[in-house]
Order: sequence, then structure tokens, then C-alpha cells
Amino acid sequence: MFLSNKNKAKIYQLYYTNEITGRITKISTKAKVKSEAMKFVSDFKEQLKTNKNTFHSKVVYLSDIKEEIFRYVSDNFTKNTLSIYKNSLRNFEKLFKDKPLKSITVKDIENFKNDRLKAVSKVTINIEIITLRATFNLLIKWGFISENVFSEVNKFKIEEKKRECFTDSEIKLIINNIDDKDFRNLVLVAIYTGCRVSEIINIQYSDVDLSARILTIGNKENFNTKSKRIRNIPISDNLNTVLCEAMGIETNIICLNSPDKYLFSIRGNIKLNRDYITRKFKKYLRKLNIDGCFHSLRHYFITSLIKSGINLNYVKELAGHSEIKTTMNYIHILSNDLREAVNKVNLG
Repeated sequence: MFLSNKNKAKIYQLYYTNEITGRITKISTKAKVKSEAMKFVSDFKEQLKTNKNTFHSKVVYLSDIKEEIFRYVSDNFTKNTLSIYKNSLRNFEKLFKDKPLKSITVKDIENFKNDRLKAVSKVTINIEIITLRATFNLLIKWGFISENVFSEVNKFKIEEKKRECFTDSEIKLIINNIDDKDFRNLVLVAIYTGCRVSEIINIQYSDVDLSARILTIGNKENFNTKSKRIRNIPISDNLNTVLCEAMGIETNIICLNSPDKYLFSIRGNIKLNRDYITRKFKKYLRKLNIDGCFHSLRHYFITSLIKSGINLNYVKELAGHSEIKTTMNYIHILSNDLREAVNKVNLG
């Protein structure tokens, strides 16, 4: 909390940290004389104390504070995260719009889970529970509630599903049957980098350094990587060929007149939509009677590295995993390969 009169009118402004938003807030003292401004500060501090003492007795509903939550999330997280918060709070408010935050019980939340189960999957509900738990932690920090009822709520247990991973022969079949050259190059980039579809559609010419043979997958104004970390992927010979064709060049010398141009785009430089890509890829798979999805290309990349004996820490970095245990999850896909390997141990 401090005073400043560095403005044209020379009126003292009081700057303080808003306990609800956590942001620095400015309020005018309407005084040009410092002694009068200090009197305003003294009165303001007393008012804050009074508000704080009566605050916990105030009845607060989710509708009273949700816009402030959205502003906080918008300032600190991605648009994707904001969308998750909006959906989660909207669904939660449908059941509890008339109930004060402090009155919500564990039983209420269990009822919410069961009600949502009629419309969405357990995975979706778990995401909502995680989001709402984080929301209530934020409300504790801001002083609206004193305890988080979600801390006593368990997520649904999810049965582990088998990761769909293409075989080498399936990959060749897929590539050979994609008649759209640009789309085939996009699929090849996924195969040679293991990038997620959201990462591929955000690759720009400035991210491609063919002279240093490095492809940078990083955070941008309207996009963040899943781990929020930048990663540099070495450009292999095969990937180099694909990138040169996608960028319309025949040598390793890149003209940087269009550094902001997307590697894959439509109508000039409009970024492709991820749903369009996943749907189009799925059509090819159905035509070939192959199980899987676009994300299975990423699984293929990771498992290929592991089968080749690449150090798991290197695989972790190339895949952009935050933790090694995520990389370790891919080992179970190789059960048949491991079985074939141990069968080679014999006394014959």
C-alpha cells in the first residue's frame, strides 16, 4: 500500500493489493495535500478491517464471484483452461445457483457427480472436479470460504484403456493412401516428430531452422504447449525432406520473408482447425479399416524410439513429457516385442 501523486492533477492516488483479485488496485484520495491523503489512508485501512471482519458472515453465491474467477483465469492461464473453467462452473451452477458457497456439502457434490454421469463420461466429470477443487482453493485464498469441501471428494476411477499404436505396415499403408499432398506432409510431420495435432497446426516458418536442423515447438500468444515448456526437435533427413516440400523450397536455404506463415494453412495464412484434421484422418482410417486416431501417430513415434533402444530420458524430452513416468507408460505397448526378445534367450 502506497501513495503517489505523479499525475497532471497532482492528486494523491492510493495503490493497494485487492485481496479478492490479488492485483494492485488504484483509488483516488481526492486530496492534493499529503496530510489529507494520509487521513484518507487511515480511514481506508479501518474500512478494510471492518469489511474483513464482516466478510465471513456475508452470504456469497457462485454467481456473485464467477466473473472474477474468469478474469483471474484469463489473466493467468490459456484460453483452453478458461473454457474448461467456464464449462465446469456453468454445469455446477445449474444445480447450486440458489445455494450459498458455504452451505455446499460433500453429499451435494456426490449428487452433482451422479447427475453429470447421465450426460458425460467419467473422464469429463473428473476434469470438472479437478477444476472446481482449484476454484474453491482460490475462493479460500480470496477469503470467501474457510475450507474446501472438494478435498473430501474422490474422482471416479477410470479403467486404463489400451493405447492405440500403429504398426509399421499400417503406417506405410496410411501414407500410401493419402492422396492430398499437403495433408500427407502434415501426417508425416506427426510421424517424424511425435508432435500433438495442436502443436503441428501452430508451427510457423520461423520455428523451422533447416540450417541448424532444429524444429522449435514453443509457446505463442494464442497457444501453449501442454507442458508449457519449449522443446527443440532435431530435424531428421526424412523430416527435412517433408519440411522443404511443405515450405515449397528445394534447398536448405530458407527465405524468411514470411516468418509468421503457418507451415500448414488455408486461404493464405489461416491456421488449420484441429477438429478438421482429426476428422479427415479418421476418414482415411475407416476406409483402410485401421483402428486408431491422429494421436496414435504420436504413440507410434514414441514407441518407435523406445523399440530402437533410445534412452528414456531422451524420449521424454523429444515427446515433451513433463515427467518420466508418462514416458514409462508407453513401455507396456511393447509387450509383444518384449516377449519376442525374451524368447531369444534359450539353451539350444
